[in-house]
Amino acid sequence: MDAVEHDKRGAGGRPAAGRKGEVDARLLDAATRLFLALGFDATSCDQVALDARAGKASIYARYANKGALFAALIESNLARLFATPDALDVADSPLRERMTVACLSVVEKALQPDAVALLRLLVAEAPRLRDMALSADQVRWRMGVGRVADAIAARSSEPDAIARATVPATQLIDIVLAPALMRALLGEDEAGLMPSAKECIGAAIDFLAAGGALDSWDEAASPDTFYK
Repeated sequence: MDAVEHDKRGAGGRPAAGRKGEVDARLLDAATRLFLALGFDATSCDQVALDARAGKASIYARYANKGALFAALIESNLARLFATPDALDVADSPLRERMTVACLSVVEKALQPDAVALLRLLVAEAPRLRDMALSADQVRWRMGVGRVADAIAARSSEPDAIARATVPATQLIDIVLAPALMRALLGEDEAGLMPSAKECIGAAIDFLAAGGALDSWDEAASPDTFYK
């Protein structure tokens, strides 16, 4: 055991309670660097432990195998990249404005370089996701469906409001985000993608409204208010 790891351990060779979160963070940071640089096949759990300055026992105590580690780093990075500490203060706004603000926030986060790099890794390793208990729906929820669903259901007090709002939220994210991310993956700059994404959001909301996907939400009965 190296000196760095030994110094961070408490009685019985286990990480001290105050250090456990630090070790977790180092392992996930190291895993992110190595998986992004080398890919899934060329990265080993032992390499991750070495890069994180942690003992092998530290990583195997947390992750059963490399697939579990990969799923954990995807979840961790999605949570970090799409965190929502900045609450969207639009609950009193018309439905269209709430959806626009929420979707625009998601697109801005998704087109950041770190997010695009993570998406490249996800695309490259997509066939493995089925074996890692990490579905496409979970990834989409993390990337913004949840935030848009919250915006749609902001005025509803029904217990199933978020679940119902997930359908139009998913449709909006799929229509707007997929083409923007495809162009980002092909190397287009974020600054050039945002204007067209903003236009796409408006057109997508019009499409959903025309198709009746928003009929059950607050302003749907009043077209003048919806399009305000």
